[in-house]
Amino acid sequence: MVPGSRSGLFRRIRYAVSDYVLPDRSISQGLPFWRELVLSSLILAMTVLGSLAYLPSVLLALREKIFSVAIIDTLALVLVFVLFFGKKLPFSLRSSGVLVLNYFLGTSLLVILGPAGGGMIWLFPFPVFTGILFGIVPCLWALLGNFFSIVITSILMSRFPLAWSMPVEVLYVVGFNFIVADAIVCVSLTVLMLGLQKNIERKNHFLEYLKRRRYQISRSKRNLESEILRRAEMEARLEENLKEKEVLLQEIHHRVKNNLQIVSGMLNLQNMYAQDGVAAEALEKAQDRIRAMALIHDHLYQQGNFSTVAMNQYLESLLNHLILSQAPPGNRIEFETEWNHIPIPMEKAIPCGLIVTELISNALKHAFPNGRKGKIFVRLEETEDGLTLCVKDDGIGLPKDSAAFHFLSTGKMPNKDGEQYDSLGLMIIRSLAGQLKAKLILEPCAGTTVRLIFSKF
Repeated sequence: MVPGSRSGLFRRIRYAVSDYVLPDRSISQGLPFWRELVLSSLILAMTVLGSLAYLPSVLLALREKIFSVAIIDTLALVLVFVLFFGKKLPFSLRSSGVLVLNYFLGTSLLVILGPAGGGMIWLFPFPVFTGILFGIVPCLWALLGNFFSIVITSILMSRFPLAWSMPVEVLYVVGFNFIVADAIVCVSLTVLMLGLQKNIERKNHFLEYLKRRRYQISRSKRNLESEILRRAEMEARLEENLKEKEVLLQEIHHRVKNNLQIVSGMLNLQNMYAQDGVAAEALEKAQDRIRAMALIHDHLYQQGNFSTVAMNQYLESLLNHLILSQAPPGNRIEFETEWNHIPIPMEKAIPCGLIVTELISNALKHAFPNGRKGKIFVRLEETEDGLTLCVKDDGIGLPKDSAAFHFLSTGKMPNKDGEQYDSLGLMIIRSLAGQLKAKLILEPCAGTTVRLIFSKF
């Protein structure tokens, strides 16, 4: 036989043996898997080795004219083949067949041939296999069965003539040592199997726990991914809605600005046809107030941020408009400004702009009569108390006993004959200061200084 075909034959034999002895159970089931593996391996070994030992054993028994041994060997081999080909039989039936074969063969040979005839060799693994296949309690019963076999053999030896003879004391000593050695081996192996089973059960329990935890983590991960996806979609929709509202709000501010400019233009046309100087002045002031509000909406439209207004840019534009529309010719009045980039909410920016408009209009009208030169100083700063808006001029100032000073200081309008002042402008300043919840401070010395202290938000 060539080496290649020999190795192929060995491989097929190995596969056939593995296919026969491997159980249908999963190894994760623990002890039942190993018990079936031991049983199948034991039956396979008994079939192969029993077949090899059968013929010499029977021939020897026939030569010695011990026909009972030949019959027992034949029955044992038949039972082995039944178990071998009955692999589909239940585990309990196959394992019971193996144990009955061990006990029957061992006891029969012990009685017929004596301790030297191989009976004890077959009885020795009987409790061991019982413990492995069924557990510790059946193992103890199997040990008791071996003990009874020795006792029965001694009784038969003392009462009936057998083919062998031995002093009863020797048989008892041999039997006792046999039982002790058998007990040590089978109990040790059984306890070891039980320990392995406990470890396998703990391992399986831990694996089951890990499996449950992995499933929970996987489910939590899926839920989290679903929640993230849902929130991402919601965020995208909110962002889209926000953009739409920003565009809409931008369009609203743009239209409000245009409408205010239309109103301002109409007032300007009306001012051109006004015959009365007082009416023309009132129309001009109304136009400036509308322009101050229109500038707010223009800045909101330009910067794209509809919650706050950059006051430095807004006041700069407002002041330029007031200089162009109200400042006297010749540059006899100078303007100085001091402010940083301070964003404030729109609801506070509009009152601030209107207050600055009224204060500068009053300063240009009343603080520098008869071509007097001077300065107007506007400052917006952030302090510990909040924001401070200051409009200051170095003009003729407000006397402390004047109605304008009294109204700005107390908010009450005295009725003094012959005294002229812009009551509407002062009422607007006082009203807007109340809207801002601002503290209004009037300093009449060296011109007029008006301070408003209010919170930023």
